[in-house]
Amino acid sequence: MYRKFKLIFFVLFLSIISSTGFSQNQKRALTDSSRFNSPHSTSLQAFFSKSNFSESSRSIQAARKRNDLRLFGIDLFNKNGSELGAEQKEGLVLPPKYKLGPGDRIGVFLLGNVQENREVTVNVEGKIFLPPAGVIFVWGLNIEEFKKLLSKKLSRYYDNFNLDIMLLQPKNIMVAVVGEVFVPGKYVLSSMNTVLDAVILAGGPTAKGSLRDIQLIRDGEVSSSVDLYQFLMNGNNDFDEFLEAGDRIFVPLARKIVTVEGEVNRESIFELKPGLSEKLTDLIDLAGGFTEYAFEDKIEISRLEEDGRRKLQYVNYREIVAGDSTQNLLLKNEDEIKVYSKLDQIHDRKISIFGEIRNPGEYDLENNMRLSDLILKAGSLTRKAYTIEAEVAKIDPGQPTKFLKINLQNLSNGTNGHSDILLEEDDQVFIRQIPQWEVGLTVELRGEIMFPGKYSIVRDRTHLSEILGKAGWFTDVAFLQEAMLIRPKNRLKFDKEFERLTEMRREEMSDLEYQYFVMRQNTSDINEIVVDFEKLFANRDKDEDVILENGDIIVVPKAPRVVTITGRVAKPGGVTFNPSAKLEYYLAKSGGASWDADVRKTKIIKVSGEVLDDEDVKSFQPGDIIWVPRKSDRKFWPVFLQVVTVTAQLAAIYLIIDTSINR
Repeated sequence: MYRKFKLIFFVLFLSIISSTGFSQNQKRALTDSSRFNSPHSTSLQAFFSKSNFSESSRSIQAARKRNDLRLFGIDLFNKNGSELGAEQKEGLVLPPKYKLGPGDRIGVFLLGNVQENREVTVNVEGKIFLPPAGVIFVWGLNIEEFKKLLSKKLSRYYDNFNLDIMLLQPKNIMVAVVGEVFVPGKYVLSSMNTVLDAVILAGGPTAKGSLRDIQLIRDGEVSSSVDLYQFLMNGNNDFDEFLEAGDRIFVPLARKIVTVEGEVNRESIFELKPGLSEKLTDLIDLAGGFTEYAFEDKIEISRLEEDGRRKLQYVNYREIVAGDSTQNLLLKNEDEIKVYSKLDQIHDRKISIFGEIRNPGEYDLENNMRLSDLILKAGSLTRKAYTIEAEVAKIDPGQPTKFLKINLQNLSNGTNGHSDILLEEDDQVFIRQIPQWEVGLTVELRGEIMFPGKYSIVRDRTHLSEILGKAGWFTDVAFLQEAMLIRPKNRLKFDKEFERLTEMRREEMSDLEYQYFVMRQNTSDINEIVVDFEKLFANRDKDEDVILENGDIIVVPKAPRVVTITGRVAKPGGVTFNPSAKLEYYLAKSGGASWDADVRKTKIIKVSGEVLDDEDVKSFQPGDIIWVPRKSDRKFWPVFLQVVTVTAQLAAIYLIIDTSINR
């Protein structure tokens, strides 16, 4: 019985281990699959986030476009009202109907038989004292009325005199500015300040405040309504009343606004004056009239309906000017007027010029434009231009293309004849290069060359050894094993199969496709021409003496003084070359092999490019590379799980058979 219990316990233990190992492998597989899928899921999320961002950005841009238009006249006001109030104390002009009151300082000047100058100040009761006339009540009198009254009183005491009155300093008054202003409150101003001065002192109207119905309240009643558009449009300041003590300036909300944009001289949001029936023509006047590109035949008016939706209307402004008043609509709140451009009503006409021209490309076709005009616009011909014959392709949609041969020499010598043709839409002009034109073919030498730099060559005739000879061959530290001849134009052609594979994931490729993909990745930009510079320099081997082409680059690096060790070592990098050193020396210098290194499979990459096993290398050279690979992964855990699973199954079978026999 005890033996059976031990056997059952052992079977259960093996089963638990097997299931645990399987679940761990399953988790690993899920993790690995998520690792493969996550880049694509991330890119998918990025795609949707970009789409949402694009939609939101478009709505934001539309909102910004709408918000770019500001209420006309709002920029007149600086929000720092205290500074403006200080400025208004300068340059004041005495109004003709200025009324005297407490605080006014007056100068009285007597001339003639009497030479006297007096200064008096109106007291809080509105009186002044001026000998010999005595006490005089002057509150509410203007300057002329006060002058007549004083002259009458002084005539009792003086004969043959002239009287002159001057206001030396105006009185200060307190007024209130309320409503839609940035800094409402009570302000002390000069009696020669106006309603506009008080509004500026209060910071000006807010974004919702009115500029066309600023109310002056005096003695409890609306004395006047100030329309700042008169001042902004034509500088008319007659409407602006001077202030008196106790005045209250009220800036109400702007009740009606309209927007005009497009081909007008002043795109903006305008306020409609309350109580004034303003029409479309009035708004165009406020907007400064049309630009020269305005399409007046169809002005768009978007009107807000009672249900909250908008309705489009179009009017012909030319007919309005001609006398059709039915189209001169009465403006309403939230109307949006759009004046389109003439340029939007016509399609772009293009012509092209290619080849030996300084600025090839596409140009706008203008009326009466000839071939010589297009060449001038494109910066004129280059030196390589073949002027005996150019080609003009006449393209007519739906018809075969016609080709014209043009002698450009006639254009340059003034005998145009039929060469300077009138161009038409979609014409294409081709200026060819002079056959066999060759100027400035060069190659460049870099690195350990006696005289590096650029050298001129002759096509299909200049050999590599010839240029190296001109450059003085190599320096003493030149590393010929790594010297290169680079030909930038030596690229592989477009590969459709490679482009297709770049769009696929690894798991979607077959093994053969993946091998081709890796090969093409490593050969996608082959620029180097294989040349053995050692043979060319030492043996003058003609097989290595290639013919140079324009743009070739010869690079000769400096000879390294180290042996590079890489792979599974403690400190990979360069180790100073030691002529007598062996592999063990360089391994020791790099800190020794790591715990997972497979030293037996170490490879040596010689400077010549040859790859050798470590036992085949007798000596090292500067520039050699030692590569210590990693041990291949042992698949121990899957094998162990399989053994455990089979063992558990056998134990279970044995237990079943043994139980059956004992029964």
